Amino acid sequence: MISTNNHKTIATLAKKSLKANRARNFTIICAIVLTTLLITTVFTLALSINKSMQRAQMQTTGSDYHGSFKYLNPAELEKLKNHPSIKEYGVFLKVGDISTSLFKNNRVEVLRIDENYAKHGFINFIAGGLPSQENEIVLNTWALDLLGAKHELGQTVKLDIDIGEKVISQDFKLSGYYETDQNLAMSGLAFVSEAFTQKNISHIDPDISEATGSYVNTAGLGVMFNNSYNIEQKVQKILTDTGLDVPYGVNPAYTSVSLSDNLMNIIPYAVVILITMLSGYLLIYNIFFISVVRDVKFYGLLKTIGTTPRQLKKIISIQARSLYLVALPFGLGLGYLLGLLILPMTSSFLIGSTDNVYSASPWIFIGAAAFSFMTVWIAASKPGRMASRTSPVEAVKFAGVSSGGKRNAKKSKHGAKLHNMAFSNLFRSKKKLILMLSSLSLSIILFSTIFTVISSLDVNKYLASFISGDFLVQNEVLVSITGPRDGDPYKLSEDFANNLSKIDGVESVDKVYHRYVPSPIDDAVRAILEPMAAADPHPYLLSTLDKRGVIYNNLYGLDPGWFDLVDKDIIEGEFNRQKFASGKYAVIAEAMFIEEDSYRAYYHPGDTVTFEKSGKSYEVMAVVKNDAVYAATTKSFSLLGYNVFLPASELQMEMPQGTDPANIVSATLHVDPAKMDLVEQAAKALTDSTNELSLKSREDYKDELGGFIRIFQTVGYGLSLVIALIGVLNYINTVLTGVVSRRNEFAMLESIGMTKKQLKRMLILEGLYTVLLTVLITSTLGVLLTYNLSKSITENMAFMVFQMSWLPFILTVPILLILAYTVTLRAYKTLSQASIVERLREAE
Repeated sequence: MISTNNHKTIATLAKKSLKANRARNFTIICAIVLTTLLITTVFTLALSINKSMQRAQMQTTGSDYHGSFKYLNPAELEKLKNHPSIKEYGVFLKVGDISTSLFKNNRVEVLRIDENYAKHGFINFIAGGLPSQENEIVLNTWALDLLGAKHELGQTVKLDIDIGEKVISQDFKLSGYYETDQNLAMSGLAFVSEAFTQKNISHIDPDISEATGSYVNTAGLGVMFNNSYNIEQKVQKILTDTGLDVPYGVNPAYTSVSLSDNLMNIIPYAVVILITMLSGYLLIYNIFFISVVRDVKFYGLLKTIGTTPRQLKKIISIQARSLYLVALPFGLGLGYLLGLLILPMTSSFLIGSTDNVYSASPWIFIGAAAFSFMTVWIAASKPGRMASRTSPVEAVKFAGVSSGGKRNAKKSKHGAKLHNMAFSNLFRSKKKLILMLSSLSLSIILFSTIFTVISSLDVNKYLASFISGDFLVQNEVLVSITGPRDGDPYKLSEDFANNLSKIDGVESVDKVYHRYVPSPIDDAVRAILEPMAAADPHPYLLSTLDKRGVIYNNLYGLDPGWFDLVDKDIIEGEFNRQKFASGKYAVIAEAMFIEEDSYRAYYHPGDTVTFEKSGKSYEVMAVVKNDAVYAATTKSFSLLGYNVFLPASELQMEMPQGTDPANIVSATLHVDPAKMDLVEQAAKALTDSTNELSLKSREDYKDELGGFIRIFQTVGYGLSLVIALIGVLNYINTVLTGVVSRRNEFAMLESIGMTKKQLKRMLILEGLYTVLLTVLITSTLGVLLTYNLSKSITENMAFMVFQMSWLPFILTVPILLILAYTVTLRAYKTLSQASIVERLREAE
């Protein structure tokens, strides 16, 4: 066969074909834009929220370093920082703590750091920089406020710095200052110069300092690797290579290391995203399939004059790529902007911060573009192959309906019935019907799933996790997800609680007492931990068994008002209020282990547990979930340890000399409904006098949940709307193009006696049968999918109780009926614009 250079001719034909089908082009471009927009939005939200949450966690941790080594002497520091796998590092040196009386409730650690550590430690200077002179220092703005100093460089502040062996009192000049959140774990920091450390602490042996627990003059090394995958393995390899045995840490903000451990939790969401993508794919594929079918006659004519099958496929693929390139920038741009608009709403609730980090990862655009291209390529190639394989004669006669195979004659005693004809017409092109039904059904299933998940949000379950009465006064020093904060842990005292109870309208006050105690590892604990250590010798687990010999437990003393919340979390045993109040019984929670979402009880009902400090033994009454009675706890959990719930009287007992008394975590106020406002004002006046105590009402928590529901509804229903729009466009396109492609057929039916009224009725019946089939699919397979997806999602989300909702399935029926009737009428009007003679001539 003689090779010819006809690329230009093929491109010209494709271009002219595009110009001749402007309406089709617009529909395909809309389809690609919608699908790309949806995928880009999902990717943008996912990556941006993940990045924002990482940033928030990093700020709490203190830096964005992948990992760190602690309590190093100079030789160890040199060995570690020169390891080839470390791409970047920062060094800090522990100097001491500020002991000035103004900071007694706000611990401020004094360090010497380098520029790299400042950059990675979120030390963003408002003015100035790191100190260089012996008498210079860097402080944050809230520390300056405590000292009563102005936010100006050169300000003189007098500070006492405790370096372990003595306290240094000195006047410092402010070389720089920065702003940070006082509640963050690493916010209490001050920075001195190399000259200061050389003069005052260089003589201190870091090994001795580590052994005594002061850690003065010990160094820390923050390290960055090529990427954040398998950070712990990389850190351990460095220690193996250098032969060192020093403490290390892995930054918990980098979630990529644990992604594979959470696949089961990701699956339900992945299925929802798959449905979303599949809906978009069905629209693009269906439009391409129908549009190519309509142009098959044109391709048949080209084939009669010598165009090869390969050239025909190339004409179609050129058109597809051209439309894809036109639509892609709009889809990517609009999707990214939509993701950025939605991000503040979602992240403000999910991470409690307005400091959003917007991801501009190229994977957002690469992923969305790749999926769209793959969809367009598949959608265009299959119809292209169909057209290229059709003979010229068949192509000219092609009407989008299979004409091959044996035909079965249909017999009827009463002649052709319109409803039978309408039903048969639906199945003449099974592929079109399957695509249309799939798109509509998937849209309904996704909407139903989102609606059911939103309906499963349980206000009472949410409130029970935070408050058991009308108002909650709690000591924020003790209650923190990120760990204890600086301040007075005894600020919420018995006297303060008594003052609350004296407020007019307060009917009762339920307090929660807390003590954090070490417990020697007994046989029951060892029987569980030793097999774990043998299977996975984690350093913390080994250290707990071999060196420490203790686990740390949270003991909670509950007033009677909390007893009702214990029952719902019981795993083993039964809760008896009278027996529990006697002080002879304890309720034990499951212990939290190193592996994520791994919980197990050391003890069981009937066992006896003894706590060393009190010297008293208790019989285990029941075992509860790890996070049981969450509203009463400090919201923090001890690794390998467990929570113990006792009557309040047990933690009010006088303890041996030298033992700190129990803290009061919170006081819950039960109030006369008629005096809510008065009680709130009086309680607020008491709590506003201190920084440690906070007051929140039941309504405050309801408002927080309301904000979450609004965000969830906005994002969820917005997603459903786009999917529904895709399904509707698919249906409209299928019906309209189906009617247009059957113009000649309808003209022939009218020529042998079918009236316009009968034709109109037949088309309406076809639409109604489509609705009936869609309802049949969604009420069977759709209900099953919705049930399983919604149940899986709600079971993995707090504050939700699964409730299957039938309302979406019921609501969609009248909407589909109206849509079918409206679209059919529009299609009929398009058809009836030309006379029978004109339509019959088109077949010639």
